[in-house]
Amino acid sequence: MSPLLQFAYSPDSFRSEGHKLVDQLADYLEQAKDLPANPSTSPEDMLAIFAPLIEEGTAPETIYKAVLKEGLHLHSPRYMGHQINPPAPLAALGDLLNGIVNGSTAIYETGATGGAMEHLVINKMASLLELAPTAGGFMTNGGTLANLTALLAARAAKWPEGEAWQDGNQGIHPCILVNEQAHYCIDRAVRIMGWGDAGVVNIPSDEAFRMKTEVIDEAIATAISEGLTPVAIVGSACTTSTGSFDNLNAIADAAKKHNLWFHVDGAHGAAVRLSPTHRHFLDGLDRADSFIMDFHKMMMCPGLTTGVFFRDGADAYKTFHQKADYLLTFDSGEEDWSNMGRRTFECTKNMMAQRVFTLLAAYGPQVFVDYLESVHAIAAHCADAVTANPDFDLVIRPDTNIVCFRFHPKTAGLNAGDLDHINAMIRNQLREQGDFYIVQTKLRGQAWLRCTFTNPMTTNAHVDDMLTAVAEAGSKIVGLRSILG
Repeated sequence: MSPLLQFAYSPDSFRSEGHKLVDQLADYLEQAKDLPANPSTSPEDMLAIFAPLIEEGTAPETIYKAVLKEGLHLHSPRYMGHQINPPAPLAALGDLLNGIVNGSTAIYETGATGGAMEHLVINKMASLLELAPTAGGFMTNGGTLANLTALLAARAAKWPEGEAWQDGNQGIHPCILVNEQAHYCIDRAVRIMGWGDAGVVNIPSDEAFRMKTEVIDEAIATAISEGLTPVAIVGSACTTSTGSFDNLNAIADAAKKHNLWFHVDGAHGAAVRLSPTHRHFLDGLDRADSFIMDFHKMMMCPGLTTGVFFRDGADAYKTFHQKADYLLTFDSGEEDWSNMGRRTFECTKNMMAQRVFTLLAAYGPQVFVDYLESVHAIAAHCADAVTANPDFDLVIRPDTNIVCFRFHPKTAGLNAGDLDHINAMIRNQLREQGDFYIVQTKLRGQAWLRCTFTNPMTTNAHVDDMLTAVAEAGSKIVGLRSILG
């Protein structure tokens, strides 16, 4: 072995660099309370920062320092942006372990430990979520892939004729029904399956952005009259923009009535079923044929960590039917939890279950309950503060930890276009300042500011400071507009 390779694999070198990194990360976590949420750096400036670091001879701690300094600070209590939680440090340590052992859980031989942990995590979570004893599933890399996998299972279970995996669409024009407010990955999954534009039937939403379940029967009848074959109906738990939960029991009733597969995109909100005060939003989840849950949104894990759950665990084995003798030598009809490649897209898949397993083992499920209660309380305070301020509009009372609002001074005589422009400018100004990180969305054509409270270290005072910053920025913009005419 060359001296360079010996050094690259040296335990002593790793020990030295590892201790330095852990110290850097611990210092970072201590400092996070005082960090701006998102230092504003242009793409060109960021390249200029990192370009010299890729040259040979850069010390690892120099690279780590740059990453910690220049990136988005999820652990800052002023981070109120996208649906990404600040990982619990213990879960992150598991990634360091996996980075060394590089366990691949596609087959048992290469990922025995990860496969066992994944099986136990899925079973434990199924119990905590109060699913049927027959429930099962697996983990995969993110909600987009998870939703696609579940819808492929729906296709396998509900395909009207023949076998789609072997014979293709066979002239059939399948479709799914979904809330018009659903995450775009549902639409993307349908198009990947080759069902085209007509494959998604959007059900209108009500004033709270929940699916109008009372029009499902009519939508199904219309789809059939147009030559489409409904296969599944998808509930949102919750919608991405507003955090609104569809009525899952009503959707389950419709699915049963029309013999459709019932899937729930619970990437963000399925975990809320663990919350004693908010679990009612998930009534009916146990009736779903399948659902997904992102552990990296509301369960304190690094991304990507997603669970795919089936009411009947055997359905997880119906999605893929290939044989690969060099990996999977057993009969294709046999259920085998230990070889994950039978059920997942990935052939190489890291030990993502270890993150959840470690948190459950170290802290118990109560840590997730405490987290959920905390972030919901922060969102409720934000909604209360917005409602109390006459210069703000609240789009709806939040179901979960997502709050949409906008700056709207009623005495300024602003039209809809003015409000959209002003609120977009407010968001850009806050992003450039970097102290607070909030995002924006469009709801029925109107621009709204959007906060997702994922950091349990965020306090009511941080929220009040953010709203003050929004109001000050908005007032200056409105004042400047009036001066300029």
